[in-house]
Amino acid sequence: MKLRLTDSGCGLSRGFTMVETLTATVLLAVILLGTVQYFFASRNQIEHAARSQWARGLMQNQYERCFSLGFRALADSLPETSTLFSRGALVGYRTTQVFLIDDSLDGLSPTDITTPDYAQVQVTFAWFQPSLISDSIEFVYSPQRDWGWDWQ
Repeated sequence: MKLRLTDSGCGLSRGFTMVETLTATVLLAVILLGTVQYFFASRNQIEHAARSQWARGLMQNQYERCFSLGFRALADSLPETSTLFSRGALVGYRTTQVFLIDDSLDGLSPTDITTPDYAQVQVTFAWFQPSLISDSIEFVYSPQRDWGWDWQ
């Protein structure tokens, strides 16, 4: 007895084999997992950028406030401890510290008649969620030298 390709017992069929089905399923799963991972990673980046922009805006407000107060009023008017800010579910606090510094270029205290020579201002914005990184800005003001800053 000879078998022909048209006989019903031959290997030709109209459906997919088990190997083809498993291969397609694995391939689809890998593609979907990669897409989902990319979605969550990009969402985290967008949220981080929004938080950072908001924090830097609040720190920039302190920078502008320093400029408007003037050098002599910094130590008395600017320092703050843990001023609370919230925006939706985001909650954080801004801290401002002013350090008055006497440099050795024109002599040191008590012989230096212009003390302090400059003020170092550090503004930090920290989040209440421990997984979020705090942002900070540090700038220096001197009536003789001008402003300068350093984002960290």
